[in-house]
Amino acid sequence: MRISRVAIATTVLAGATAAGFGLTTGTALADSDEKLPITTFGDIAVDAVHHRVFVSDPTSGKIVSTNYQGHEATAVTGLAGVDGLALSADSNVLYAAVSGGHRIAAIATDTLTETASYPVGDTVAIRDVVGPISGKLWFSTIGGNVGTGTIGSVDLATSAVAVHDARADGVGLYTTPMISTGAGAPGLVVLTDASTTSGDSVVYDVSSGAADLKLAAEVFGEFTSDVAISGDGADLIQAGYNGSHRIAISDGTKTAAFTSLNHFGGVEVAADGRVALSLRGGSHDVYVFQPGATTPKLTFALPSVAGSYNRPEVVGRGLAWEPGGSRIFAVAQGDGTENNYWLYTLNDSDPVEPDPTTASPSPSTSTPSPGPSGTSSPEPLRPTIWLTAPATATRGQALTITGSINANMPLPAGKELALWRHDMETTSSPSLDGVTTTDANGEFRFASTPPVGGRVIYDVVFKGDEQYLPATASAVVQVSRTTPGLTLDKNKTVNAYGTTVTFTATLGATYKNRVVEIWADPYGADQGNRLLKRATVNSAGKVSAGFKLTRNTTLTARFAGDARYAPRTVTSVAYTKVAVNTKITRHYRTKKIGSVTYYVVRTTKDPHFITTMTAYPNRFHRLVIQRYKNGKWTAFQGATLGLDKYGVSEAWITGYYPAGQRFRVRAEYGNSPYGDKINATTYGSWKYYTYAK
Repeated sequence: MRISRVAIATTVLAGATAAGFGLTTGTALADSDEKLPITTFGDIAVDAVHHRVFVSDPTSGKIVSTNYQGHEATAVTGLAGVDGLALSADSNVLYAAVSGGHRIAAIATDTLTETASYPVGDTVAIRDVVGPISGKLWFSTIGGNVGTGTIGSVDLATSAVAVHDARADGVGLYTTPMISTGAGAPGLVVLTDASTTSGDSVVYDVSSGAADLKLAAEVFGEFTSDVAISGDGADLIQAGYNGSHRIAISDGTKTAAFTSLNHFGGVEVAADGRVALSLRGGSHDVYVFQPGATTPKLTFALPSVAGSYNRPEVVGRGLAWEPGGSRIFAVAQGDGTENNYWLYTLNDSDPVEPDPTTASPSPSTSTPSPGPSGTSSPEPLRPTIWLTAPATATRGQALTITGSINANMPLPAGKELALWRHDMETTSSPSLDGVTTTDANGEFRFASTPPVGGRVIYDVVFKGDEQYLPATASAVVQVSRTTPGLTLDKNKTVNAYGTTVTFTATLGATYKNRVVEIWADPYGADQGNRLLKRATVNSAGKVSAGFKLTRNTTLTARFAGDARYAPRTVTSVAYTKVAVNTKITRHYRTKKIGSVTYYVVRTTKDPHFITTMTAYPNRFHRLVIQRYKNGKWTAFQGATLGLDKYGVSEAWITGYYPAGQRFRVRAEYGNSPYGDKINATTYGSWKYYTYAK
């Protein structure tokens, strides 16, 4: 368990004195005092594909992008009042709720440029955004009066805006709510009033493209800081000033959760169901719970800021899991200055690439919208389509989609419906997969054999007629794809410092895509993961890239997948030694004893050792001295020494030693309990010395 602390003031390590040694050492510096360049916090989003973290600043009207270590900060500006953030499933687009512009901005994550804008109307307030779900972005809004907080949507295909009428459901939140969703129930969204003591939450199912009320939960008397959906999609997890609760989405049953703890600030649930909770007041820790557990498996204590006695605490909504990974990102505040923020990376381990096929919206019903009115002839009825489809299917094998269509009563037999298929190979226009008609009960059945794997969306379309308006409903099926063979060589090799090593990835059989990327992520590097090469493999299925090794480095080979073969990622770790040399001074000559060269030191002098090693903040090493006695080398003295910022340490051995005694000395990296693990264990070469009168 590790905490990568970024944007925290430097830690200074002073020298120490070991028995028999007089030690001179410089200071070793940690990361620089670099705060997040924001004045207020809105929301956080994590891009596991490009290894970036996005933080919105409503007051400054910008989104700050950093790497996983909080460095390389760049900003997208001109977004007045930007607050909520949502990342597309493929991590290619970041959607931002821009309250000052009454719009949602679409930003390309690779170039950080705005590529599209979706106005919601000059009179429509907007605070938060999630999605896309069922082809729409869903945002939180409020009408002209308090108590009318609700949900709205923007259709990405048509830019059509719709604001849900909360009064039709008999609910309405007091202020503009937060909005969130979860991997455990990708078709559900939660609106939460975090500004009043009521702490009400409303759950809608939007998988059909309309907002269907599932739950209106009243949490009276408790400020709610954050809400998340549990990993199994069955409960809300509410965090607030009076503890945390689970609220069953099925019936609103409320039970206390994590009862030994209280005063929570934020909650986030990973795709596998792990729950991260941040505390406020007294303890500023972050806890991680396994699914269903009430005792935390991991606890992260945020360190205090240098120059301050205060420990930062995670701000509300300041937690975010790395999609598909184990990292938790936390935005914290609290060194005594209101507008100082820092980014912490918790459980900072090698990244695990997310599988883009694991999350998909659940099929559900479509909600009818108002029909035309004001005509003298009978108004056409708006029907509703209900669908039943398998959640998963096997590519190339038949699946069945069934359903019914009615408008207060089943439509008569013979009404024609069409099945359209959207998949990876029909992105520009869907494929007509079949036509059928209703039976006497308004029921229908389609058979489809999906030729393409991955996320497949089926649309059942009724065109309408003089009696009935058009209707559409959608279902999402995850269709299997074959796992391709992919390897990356040089795993667990130990390499000399500064060596340029060629890494080769080998890709097995695929359908159309033959492109492989090779990435390098040096341990502790501020630059983060970097792309070494992206190329089509050769006829043998191989692609290679060279990289100069100065630290232990995780190499990653990525195949993005295609219509029949799933994405795959493999890694290798190349261990890298440090460059190390120990020099003996204060001698007056050298001589050979046998084939070995010795430095000769007067018995009245103290040998002086200067060790030079690859520099890294807070680096230590061991200096080991052995004595030749009774025909063999035996342990004599040793000490743990700090290196200065240039990677240099100095030491002397004091005392009187008779002429003729023989010693040898070397520096060792990786054997100190205080040392870092940025490089592989390295043993310097022995240097020999003896005494003479």
